[in-house]
Amino acid sequence: MIEVLLIDDEKEMLVGLEKILTSRKNLIITAIQNPKIAIDTIKSKKFDIIITDLKMNEYSGIDILKCALEFSPEAKIIMISGYGTIEASVEAIQLGAFDFIEKPFTSKKLFECIDKALEEHEESRAIANSIDAVVETEGIIYKSKQMGELINLISKIAPKLMNVLVSGESGTGKELIARVIHKLSNRSDQPFVPVNCGALPENLFESELFGHERGAFTGAVRTKPGLLEFANHGTFFFDEIGDMSQTLQIKLLRMLEDKKIRRVGGQKEIDIDVRIIAATNKDLEKEVASGRFREDLFYRLNTIQIHIPPLRERVDDIMPLLRHYLNSLCEKENKPTKSFSPEAKELLKAYQWPGNVREIQNMMARIYYLCSTKIIQKEDLPKYIAKDSNIVSSNILNLKYKEAKEQTIAEFEAEYLSYHLKVNKGNISHTATACGLDRRSLHRLIAKYNIIYKNKEEST
Repeated sequence: MIEVLLIDDEKEMLVGLEKILTSRKNLIITAIQNPKIAIDTIKSKKFDIIITDLKMNEYSGIDILKCALEFSPEAKIIMISGYGTIEASVEAIQLGAFDFIEKPFTSKKLFECIDKALEEHEESRAIANSIDAVVETEGIIYKSKQMGELINLISKIAPKLMNVLVSGESGTGKELIARVIHKLSNRSDQPFVPVNCGALPENLFESELFGHERGAFTGAVRTKPGLLEFANHGTFFFDEIGDMSQTLQIKLLRMLEDKKIRRVGGQKEIDIDVRIIAATNKDLEKEVASGRFREDLFYRLNTIQIHIPPLRERVDDIMPLLRHYLNSLCEKENKPTKSFSPEAKELLKAYQWPGNVREIQNMMARIYYLCSTKIIQKEDLPKYIAKDSNIVSSNILNLKYKEAKEQTIAEFEAEYLSYHLKVNKGNISHTATACGLDRRSLHRLIAKYNIIYKNKEEST
């Protein structure tokens, strides 16, 4: 069933719309006349489609749209208005509305718009489910907004046939991200071949990469295809591309330009169709400036760049990752689940994690096998984490101070607005002038702080 929210402060229009839409058996209709109640409803419940009037007394359809984009981003928002203008339509669409319909309109026009919205909604849901499944399969655990945005970017670029450069510190999971891109691409049924550019000497690496013919060098007793041939029609992942030698950089550039390779000791050119994903923990722009990395190759690889932030910049991911690896060990060993004491949690969240996700994985194995109790205490953590408790405590205090400061400012702002609304008897225009705000900003702050007031005078 499809959840539809109707919002219009004109009762007759609202009743009429509800009557039209209830003729569709697959639609569950929630009709709300008061836009303030509608905003509260959007914050607490998810909808597939939101149909809202643009011009309303207390809140505008734009306010509804902004709230929906924040709390129900998967919903398709259809704006309707009898005061429709090109400017209003453009603003609504630019902000993220699905469509804009001017009053008066026929039921046929409304259903055409709804059907189009439902079709796109189902496509978006299918894509989202596919992305979630791949991310879960590859073991990418996250809660932070930064990683959410990164996964969203990946979902957009994965189906496109473009080279990708993944940057990030060691241990952030660059290969996992590369595998997700491959799994979400149109080449997911073809090979994914990874290689570490710093793992082999140059002469061996060239042979591994491009292959060699029999007799090409001492020990080449038979012809051997290279890894690029094995990856044909699939994805090739160059890990730590910044460690590649200048000679191989030239040959890789030629392969990218000509879509052909030649085995070591061979004369025949072989057609190659591979998508290249490269990763580095170095600043390749600095490497280019110093002459250690070719500029033309950098631009070939950097069609789109994805940067994975280190764990210290996405603290929200630390505890989910710790719990994931801890639970995985408990499940593997068929042992009861362990948990962390509050003090241990604070220490772990305040730690900088220079080794990122890889360090978490290795450290959790150590803690699991050495801790004999169900609760992991501060004393069970490695000394290098627990020893700097003064710095950790300082970090925690700074965080608490920042949170307290933000809360104090918010409380003052809410009280200040409430006072002026009371003095001006709920008149939005007069209150906005008194507070040095425009009406839209005032409406946004009223919604943000959930300020309830009586609009005793006309506020338009």
